Amino acid sequence: MNPQIPSNETDVPRNYPGRLCFYHANANGNGAAVRFELKTAQGEREGCFFMVFARQKTLPERNGGNGRQTATFDWNGKITVKFGFSDICNLLLVLTGRCEQAGGGRGLFHDTADANTVIALRRQQEPAGYALEVSRKPKHAGAEVSRMRVLLAEAEALGLKCIFEQALLPIVFWPLGRSDSMGTAPCGPSAKA
Repeated sequence: MNPQIPSNETDVPRNYPGRLCFYHANANGNGAAVRFELKTAQGEREGCFFMVFARQKTLPERNGGNGRQTATFDWNGKITVKFGFSDICNLLLVLTGRCEQAGGGRGLFHDTADANTVIALRRQQEPAGYALEVSRKPKHAGAEVSRMRVLLAEAEALGLKCIFEQALLPIVFWPLGRSDSMGTAPCGPSAKA
């Protein structure tokens, strides 16, 4: 169950979806942010992760004597990708060190009615970390390819790995065995078989 958080616009509570965000702004203004949102399984529909990329919109600035003002990102011009079970497992192969690049070096290819998207994840040595990239080409005539990239630090990649591993079960089986308001099934000696 998602916690109820009051909205800034009204006093009416709303569901607040869980999100994991990495903000990678730079002084050149060509940084990006990436956000991961978990959607658990519901009924017969499997769950998924949505990965949302946004370009850096403004440069970080010094705000007088008050310190640094953070950069902003263009969430209206975002690129959104849906990761199913197989996609997540493919990314985990890289994050657990079983392979150097997702999709055997070709990346993960998503073909929709509107666009072709390639998602790449690879471990790199210099600078150390995991390069996460998305490239999307809309299918209408004259469309240009949009590319965004972030370099996840080792600690960020470790956190993402843990989140992906823990999410595999609720992505596929979340509604099975629900017995209380938190969606957890009883276990142990008193659990019914």
